[in-house]
Order: sequence, then structure tokens, then C-alpha cells
Amino acid sequence: MANIEQIRFRTKVCFIASQGVLKTSESTLKLNLSEQYILSYLIENHSTPVTKDELLKVGWPDRIVTEASLFQVIRALRVKLNEQNKGDVIETLPRVGYQIREFTREEVDLSEQKSHSIINKINKKTVASVAILGVALLGSGAWYMSPAQTEPTHFLTENEKIGTNNITFITKNLEQQVDLRNKIKAIFSQQVDKHGKIITTDHKIYFYTSDDFYSIAWCKVKPETNQCIPMTDFSYKIAPDEWTQFTHLIIDNEKLFHEDISIASDAIHEPLSVVYRSYLGDYGVTYKVSNFYISPTDKNNVFDYSKVSFIADKKTGRYQALSLSAESLTIIKKDAQFIATLKITPEVFHWAYQANANLNENKSIIFSDDDNASSSYKNNAIRYDYIIAAQKKLQLILGENSGLYWLHSSKNNPLTVLPTKHYK
Repeated sequence: MANIEQIRFRTKVCFIASQGVLKTSESTLKLNLSEQYILSYLIENHSTPVTKDELLKVGWPDRIVTEASLFQVIRALRVKLNEQNKGDVIETLPRVGYQIREFTREEVDLSEQKSHSIINKINKKTVASVAILGVALLGSGAWYMSPAQTEPTHFLTENEKIGTNNITFITKNLEQQVDLRNKIKAIFSQQVDKHGKIITTDHKIYFYTSDDFYSIAWCKVKPETNQCIPMTDFSYKIAPDEWTQFTHLIIDNEKLFHEDISIASDAIHEPLSVVYRSYLGDYGVTYKVSNFYISPTDKNNVFDYSKVSFIADKKTGRYQALSLSAESLTIIKKDAQFIATLKITPEVFHWAYQANANLNENKSIIFSDDDNASSSYKNNAIRYDYIIAAQKKLQLILGENSGLYWLHSSKNNPLTVLPTKHYK
């Protein structure tokens, strides 16, 4: 009878070090190597405090990283260990380090475990397929901490290297992560089955999900620079019941191109940023272009922030005004989980769309961003967006209700002064 040891914490989450996983009664989650090393070391040294320097050496034995990397791992472990209050499992010792004190050791009979865990490892064929398409969805996940959005949300993120593609997962809970991983396995397997090989390589893929939609953003990168190649960045917001249709788009490797929508007058200048978004719902694929205007105020890191959105007419192919909004934007860099947090305070919202027979805002996902915006203005609700990745004139933004989108910026956009790095 094959037995293995597991560590049970007070949060009812179990750690199986030999498998590098955390288990609950409902799910299994694979930890990355740094998380495994650090959690194992804390358990092995539970009787004494462990310093930050020790954990930096343990978590990254082959390279030198800053304390920010350690803080990120500790924060991720707290979420994955289901800490309801900071210190439930991993106790912070000011000016010393960290310590785990309460846990029990148990032996588990492997013969009684399910033959298939909730989160299956991506097999070799899947790894091949995953290398496949920039579709390799991301995951930029989110552990929803504050429904009222009085504070920024803390996101649960997972990163994977599959083939030559870098994938980031974002989910609200472990069940959603299982769902995303299974979808990735299926989508890459189907593409390999159809084409006999991986047809997408060197992609950076981000995948976020909420209860109401999936959101995917990707770009093809130059391996030598890890920078997005122009015109290869795309983002989709997908209704849950249209996932199969999106899968077919990815398997067939269909391409879409950006279109410029500009307006100018004595009072309105060229936009500082442009966003191109694709939506997949009851009406098939629909497109939206948004022009962003950002102006400095007399306060540091606070800007007037407005946008005009245009929707593609299904019959004519021309773009028509959908909505415009005015907001106050505050850039928060200190203690931000990602490159920066954008605090957005609503001021004015105008709905330009008029209902017609071709599109119904109650059914089409393309209206969901504006509908959420309209509600937030009525409630005067602050919201937070997050800069996930950035390079010169291109930033990837995550909005909890709007999903992921690429912001194409001019050199005068204040967001371009932020550090151009990628979240890891």
C-alpha cells in the first residue's frame, strides 16, 4: 500500500510536498517551483522564524531576485491556502521574516485517491498543442476581495511556459482555474489534430475569467526582445456559451486587423490612446474601437480621463458612436500588485446607442462594458483597472468588468512613463 505525507493547515487546505500540490475537498492546485520550495522550507523550519534572505535563496536557488518576488509568492500562497485573515497560516514576523506554526501531518493512501485529479497535468500532446496558438489563453485571475471596490482587488495569478509560449492565468477561484486549464488542453489538442502541428509559437497569452465572460489577450513576440510585434495584439471578450465558436476561430487561426477611427475638432485632438476590441456573443464576432483622451491636472498622478467608443455596424461595416465618458484617473504605483493600479472615478457618461433590430443590448456582450459603466456612474462607484504588462506605446489593461485589452498609446500618454516591464 503506497502512502504519502500531506500537511493539513487550519484552513482545511492540504499540501502534498511530493506532488507539489495544494488540495481541498473540492479541488487540486499545482504550485510553481518557488511556491513549493518556500512552503516546504517554512514547514521544515516551523519551530523557528525564517528570514527573508533564507527564503530568497531557497525560492530561487539558481538566480538572484529582489524581495518583491518573495512578497509576491507569500501573497499568492496566502490566497491559495485560503487565508481569511492575514497570518492564518503564514505568520509575518516584523523585521524578522515568516513562520508557520499550526499544522498536522497525515498519511494518505494513494490507492484511495481518485485516478484523475480535478486539475490534470497537461500531457505531452497538450504541451505540444499549447505551444500552438497565441490562443493559449492566459489567465490573469482574480481573487475577488472587495465587491464594493473600495479597495483594489487582489488577483490570484498563475504563469506557465508551454513550448515557446508564455501563458498567464487569472481566476477568482480554483474551480475557474480548473475550467481554464481544461479548455486550454482541449483547444490545443484540436488544433494539432486538424493541422498536424503547432501553428502558433512565440506568443504571450493572457487569460482572465469572471462569472459572466471569458477574456483573452495575446500578441506574438520577438524571442530576442520579448516585445510584442506590431499588429499581432488581439483581445476577445467571450460570452460563456460562445466558447465553442471562439475555439473554432483559434483552431483555424483566423486573423483580424485594426482600423483607425478618429475624430478631430478645435476642442478635440487626436486621441492619446486607441483600443481595439473583439466580442463574441449571440451576434457572432462584433468589434469596438475606443479613443482615449488623457490630460494632466494640477494634482500629481491625477488626470482627466475620457473616451469615445465606436461600434461596427453589421450591415455596412462602418463604425458608429456607441458611448462617451469622462472620468478622473489616478495612477497608483506604490504597493501595486502589477505595474500600476488605475483608480477611476466617474464623472459623466453618455449612451449614444439607440436600440435597433440588428443588435439588442440585452443580448449582445459588446454592450456589457458600457452597461457596467452606466451603472457605476449612476451609483457614483469608483472602479480599479490594472496595467498588467507594458512596453513602448503598448500597455495591457485588465478591468474586472471590461476584461483584458491592449492600449495603443502615443508618446504623450502619461501611462507610457510607467516602467516597461512584464508581470512575472
